[in-house]
Parts: sequence; structure tokens; C-alpha cells
Amino acid sequence: MDTLGQLFGYFFTHKDFLPPAHELVGTLFTPLHLIVSAVLAALIVFAAIRLRHMSERNLRICLLVLWVTVTLLEVAKTLWEAHAGATVRFEIWGQLPLYPCSIFMYAMPLAIFGNARVRRMGCGYVCTLGLLGAAVNFFYPVNVIGRYSCISFAGMQTLLFHGTMLFCALLMLLSGYHSYRGARKPIDLFMPAVPALAVSVVANIVNFTLDTDYMFFRLRSFFFAPLGAALPVPVSVLLVYLLYLIIHTAPYLPSYFASRRHTKESQ
Repeated sequence: MDTLGQLFGYFFTHKDFLPPAHELVGTLFTPLHLIVSAVLAALIVFAAIRLRHMSERNLRICLLVLWVTVTLLEVAKTLWEAHAGATVRFEIWGQLPLYPCSIFMYAMPLAIFGNARVRRMGCGYVCTLGLLGAAVNFFYPVNVIGRYSCISFAGMQTLLFHGTMLFCALLMLLSGYHSYRGARKPIDLFMPAVPALAVSVVANIVNFTLDTDYMFFRLRSFFFAPLGAALPVPVSVLLVYLLYLIIHTAPYLPSYFASRRHTKESQ
């Protein structure tokens, strides 16, 4: 492709009808992708810093609008993927919203509408596994921008989805809406893992019913594949559960140990 005009002509073109990735402008780590990602990252950081002093009411409204927007776009993208290709089909082996980043859509209502304990579950996911998954998929969106341009419906949707996750996590932490402090009991450490654990039940039912790898529990995807091939399936599942628990609890451990030390010193 020689012109940006031609690129916009492919904006809503399904990957089944696109030229090879090396012929497209704006695919993974091309100059256009790097520029777009850098601009979006700068806007995310700037907006989070700029808005960190807003009232809690306005912050909740902001989070609500973002959650509704990205959820609707995710539904639209899934329907588009199913209907815009060479054949009309829903890939139940890959298109169900049961990935680590998909949990954002289910955890955000807890973070927005929940009481203190429930909010800690929702915000805890967003600021741990959600933050990690968003960072990986925003800066290395190989699943989508490995095949689509960043200037396309699919490319912009994935950048917006994961960019919104990054923004929400930063805004929660910078504003004080959520904090890694205040973990005094073991239950406080594990509450952030509740949304992921709940979704994992559905993911594993699907995994063992349809032989899929949602939430990567069977270690068949990406660089996990060699490890998954070498391990029995139950061991893979337990290992992934352990990893998720570590990711969710690790940021709160300093607060937890400091609280326990303070309690012992005061006795």
C-alpha cells in the first residue's frame, strides 16, 4: 500500500480479505504503529494525571462511560469478526470473552457501583492482572495488529480497549480511588483475585468441554505452549491458578506485612 487513503479503504475489511501483513501500513512495530501507540500512551498518562483530583462522583461517571463504551465496542468487534469474514461463523474456540483482559468488562461494575469490600474486588483486578494484561496487549498487540493495521476497526478497538484499561488503573491509583495499602487480613490479599477466579470457573468449563485454552489454563498458547506440552493438564491448571494468585496478591503484600509487624509491636 502506498497511501494513507488506501489504508483507510481497508478500515472495515476483515483479515480474510486483507493483503499480507507486510504489505499493510501500521501493522505491528511499523513506524505508524509506534507513533500511534506513543501518542495514545502519552494521552493516557496525561489524562490520568490531569483528572486525578476530580470528585469521586465524577470519577465514577467517567469510569462508567468508559466501561460502557469499550464493552459495546467489544461486542461490536466480536459480531463484526463473526459476520465480515469469508464465511459467517462464530469461533467459539477463540472469540468468547473469557481471556484475562475480558474480565475488565465484568469487574468494572464492581469497581463503580460496589460498596467498599466489593469495590476492592473490582479495583483489585483492574490494578493488578488487568493492569499487567493491558500493558502487555497495548504495547505488544500481536494478536490483532500482527494482522491488521492500527488504523483499522480491529486495530483501533484493541488499542482503545487496552488503553482504557491502563487509564482506569492509573486513574484509580493516582486519585486514591484504590490503593495497594490497607491489606490487614489474609482475606484482603485474596479479594482482588475474586473476579478472575469467578471467570475462571466458566473458562475451565469451556476449556474441558470444547478443548480450548481460555485464560491460558492449559498452557497451549504463545510461549506457554512448550511448557504446556511437557506438563500434565491438571498441573498446568494448578500452575496457572498459582500464577494468577501471585499477580493479584503481590502488590498488597508490603502493606499486609507492615500491618502485621505493626500489630505485633503494639501488643
